[in-house]
Amino acid sequence: MPDKPPIILVYGLGGFDKIKIFGITIPYFKGIKEHLEGCGYTVFVPRLRATAGVRQRAEDLKREILSFTDSKVNIIAHSMGGLDARYMISKLDMADKVENLVTVGTPHRGSPFADFGVRVLGEKLGLTWILENVFRIDTEGFRDVTVERCKEFNREITNMSGVRYLSYAGYQRWYKINLVLLLISYWYIRYKKGANDGLVDVESAKWGEFMGIIDADHFNQIGWNIFPLEWPEKFNAKEFYEKIARELF
Repeated sequence: MPDKPPIILVYGLGGFDKIKIFGITIPYFKGIKEHLEGCGYTVFVPRLRATAGVRQRAEDLKREILSFTDSKVNIIAHSMGGLDARYMISKLDMADKVENLVTVGTPHRGSPFADFGVRVLGEKLGLTWILENVFRIDTEGFRDVTVERCKEFNREITNMSGVRYLSYAGYQRWYKINLVLLLISYWYIRYKKGANDGLVDVESAKWGEFMGIIDADHFNQIGWNIFPLEWPEKFNAKEFYEKIARELF
């Protein structure tokens, strides 16, 4: 498909293109890049600072895209990656380089669980100080997905003409959600906002043309089915991303 613009997969907060653990390579988008390439698409996963704020990650994203290609691109962004892409398009003179931005599970209006994490774990229990001063980890990204920060973000960052904005939200019933990593956050957000994917509520994930709700928790959306109870019915992330590429690009 030489006439198709490259697809840029953008990972979320705390993400990575791929890491090695005990000699095993683990990608953020599990099998998705390879699957799309097998379908004939050109795919690139840029490297962004994992926990930096949106502005810094957007600068990384712009630099990586321009180093990869001179042509227009299509972006599929997961979680906070959607905010990074929106900032890049609006504030970093990249509107003419992007045809479509598709966000999946992006907290466009913030996540109440991020509010809880920053306020209780970060400030009251001192985790922010430990991360910043002991481990030298940038924590601005966690603040940038709080509800109040995203309100400010949406007042400043507007959609640009010529770029098509589309979004998907994830939702699963509690017994299908990741019981080890997402159950507490799921119920917290359920109480605060209603239906969610374990980290982002459905209403927060809506931006631009809302394409619908997928039966996937926040990790299923990038190909990871970790400790779920939905066997044998697992969300097929590879088919989902292929569908996006086929129908929109």
